[in-house]
Amino acid sequence: MPSKEILREEMKRRLKGIPREEFKRQGAASAALLRSSIIWDCYDKFFLFLSTNSEIDTQPLLDSALKDGKKVFVPKVSFVPNDAGKLVFYAVTSAEGPWEKGAFGIREPADSGKSAAPVDFHLAVIVVPGLAFDRNGNRLGKGGGYYDRFLGELDAEGCVHNVIGLCMDFQVVGSVPAGEKDKKMSCVLTQNELIEAKED
Repeated sequence: MPSKEILREEMKRRLKGIPREEFKRQGAASAALLRSSIIWDCYDKFFLFLSTNSEIDTQPLLDSALKDGKKVFVPKVSFVPNDAGKLVFYAVTSAEGPWEKGAFGIREPADSGKSAAPVDFHLAVIVVPGLAFDRNGNRLGKGGGYYDRFLGELDAEGCVHNVIGLCMDFQVVGSVPAGEKDKKMSCVLTQNELIEAKED
């Protein structure tokens, strides 16, 4: 099994070579697949990340969720003194934002000067980005640990939720190295499959 660093660099290299249209095409296909699943009908709260230019496009998923009347939330990274940073989610009602560039150049809600209202994550779908996933639900992130810390807090609170890793089809690999603090996905979604995570 390759180390996290080797796999991370390999995936970053491969993602750089993907045309923007392919990110959009696979994003639309994965959104259609999730929309046709029982998960879509069973949940009304969706927490979605805003994709960068080197990630599968989440715009079709955002469009679909809002069109179908789902409650939609997107994150921003909040920093406080002596803290590694945490994800704070804001409700959105338009697929067009407005957005602004936040930490690391990632799009975030433009109303970030306001205080985020308390959000109930219980019985929600949380869609998570990543560089690689495997069929056991293991995820390789970019190394910041934001989603692992966030999901760890939800687990500690006993919050029941469905965590879906969203990625390009080639980002599902045979095995992803995982540590004790790495949080597993419930499912992994690509343009072709909604993979229910197996037990290790």
